[in-house]
Parts: sequence; structure tokens; C-alpha cells
Amino acid sequence: MLRFHPERTKIVFLDLEFYVPEQDRGRSSPSGMRYSPVLPDHKILGGTFLTYLPMRNHVEGVHGIWEWQHGAEKEALRQMYRLLCREWLSILDKEDHGSLMLGGIGISHSDIPALFARCAQFGIDTPHRLHDVFYGSRQLDLSAISYCQFTGGWPYFAYPKTKRELYAKYLKQKSPESGKQVWQWYECGQHARIEKRCRAEIMSTLAIYRAMFDLRRKTEGDLKRLKRYEKG
Repeated sequence: MLRFHPERTKIVFLDLEFYVPEQDRGRSSPSGMRYSPVLPDHKILGGTFLTYLPMRNHVEGVHGIWEWQHGAEKEALRQMYRLLCREWLSILDKEDHGSLMLGGIGISHSDIPALFARCAQFGIDTPHRLHDVFYGSRQLDLSAISYCQFTGGWPYFAYPKTKRELYAKYLKQKSPESGKQVWQWYECGQHARIEKRCRAEIMSTLAIYRAMFDLRRKTEGDLKRLKRYEKG
């Protein structure tokens, strides 16, 4: 039986920024994604990682890891991998511990596969160790786990929600502009703008996660009051 310890149960929320060279910005793909971790000159520029203790509702730390800080994409990836390995180690000495959780918007089809592919290409660690760290983690992709809080005309149809839909429902605001602007900022050396954008997005992701639970509690509270009213 899994045991969850308040001081050790962790979600690492992550948000990555990518770079796509000009010659590939018009390429077509089934999903519409321009970035691919296996195409030449495409890069993971870096990202922001927020460690959250959900049972204590406490942010343990926020870390930005960027190519320009470490001199190369490979070194930035190495630091990201080391961060996740440290977070794993911090929970492994407890019996029947739960797995490290990775959270974010769209991470299951974008961030996590990209990190695994790029780290494998650069030989950051052996493929099986990389797989254990990235895919051994439990993924909390907010675009997928939130769908039951949206109403729809088809009772059993589910499809991952967009970032724009999540921002509108839970934060009552528009989502940030497309990440495509990051490509120009990177080419112009506007690194601070990229870091600021990414940090703002990770804080919004945490706010959405919390808002999902707040909405659930409110809904459950309304149902309890309705049942008492019906009995009365």
C-alpha cells in the first residue's frame, strides 16, 4: 500500500521553452507542433521547475535552467536531469513511497517526450535510466485531468483542454501568447524576456492546479447543501 508523507510527497511542475529554426517554422505535422526533438538545430532552450508539496500546500523551490546559463543545451539538459534525480532521491528512503509526480500543461505529449529524446541523444545517462526517471514519474497533465470539470454535449467524450481554455476557466484571463515569439527573442538575445515569460507560466500552472481543487470542493459543498435542503 502506498504511503504519502506530507513533507516528501512532491509535484515538480515544469514548463519548457523550445527553439525552432526559421527553415522549419512552416513545416506540417499531424498535431501542428513545429518543434521536434529529433530534427537538426531544434533546441530545448531551458525551462522553469517548481517543486510543490501538495499535502502542505507549500512551494519548496523554483528553479530556472537555461542554455545561456550553462553554455550549451547539453549542459542545461544535464542540470534538468540532475534536478529530477535529486527530487527522486528525496523520497526514496521511505517505505512504500509514492512516485515523484511531474505536473504541467501539455507535458505528456510535449515536454516529457522531448526531454527524454534530447537527453538520450546527448548521452546524459543510459536510456534505461533516463526512462526510469522521466517515465517512472507520475504525470499530472492538467490539459487531460481537468476535462471532467468542463461541461459538454457528449456524456462520455473527453479530449485534452487547451491552455487557453484552462486560463479562461480557472484564472478568468487569456493565456499567454504563442511560444513562437520566443524564437525571435532568442535570436535577438532577449534571454530575460524568455525567463520572465516561463516563470509567469509556471506560476499560472500552479494556480490552475489549485483552482481545480477549489472548484471541486465548492461543487461538493453545494451538493451537500442541496441534499440537506431536500431532506428538510
